Amino acid sequence: MPALGRDSLLGMLLAYAALTLGVCLVSRASTCTEAAAPASAGTAAEETALWAFLGPVAPGMSLGPWSIVQVHPPRAGALVVALRPASGPDLELAVTRLAPDGPRPLARTAHLAVFLAAPVPADSPTPPEVLEAAAALAAALAAREAVGPPPLGPLTP
Repeated sequence: MPALGRDSLLGMLLAYAALTLGVCLVSRASTCTEAAAPASAGTAAEETALWAFLGPVAPGMSLGPWSIVQVHPPRAGALVVALRPASGPDLELAVTRLAPDGPRPLARTAHLAVFLAAPVPADSPTPPEVLEAAAALAAALAAREAVGPPPLGPLTP
C-alpha cells in the first residue's frame, strides 16, 4: 500500500472542509426559512362549500348574549369561532367533524362537534356560560344542517 503524499492529504482536507461548509450552510438555511403554514385537509372547492354552508353563522351574528366576532379558516381539522359575551373575555370554540368514538364535545349537531379551542385540565369543570355558548353555536349550526349536511372535507385532521 503506497504512502499518502502531501498533495493527496491536502486534497482530502480541502474536500472535508468543503463538505463541512456545505452541510453548515444547508443546515443554517433550513433553520432560517419560515415553517410552512399547516394546510387544511379540504380542497378549495370544499372550503368554499363550507363557507357557503356556514352562511349567517359569521361575524356579527348574535347567539343570545354572545356574538360571533371571528370565524377562522379551517386548520388541522377544526374551524375556530371566536365569541364575545356582553361582558367578559372572548371565548374560542372549535368546530370539528363529529367522531362517534372521539372525545365528548361540549355540544354537538348531527355531523359536528363543538369543543373549547384552548386546552383545559381534564379535572377542571366547564363553566356554565361556556356550555351555554357552545349550545348556542351548535343550535345555529344545526339550523344550517336542516338545509343540508356540511361539507366535512375541511374538517378532517
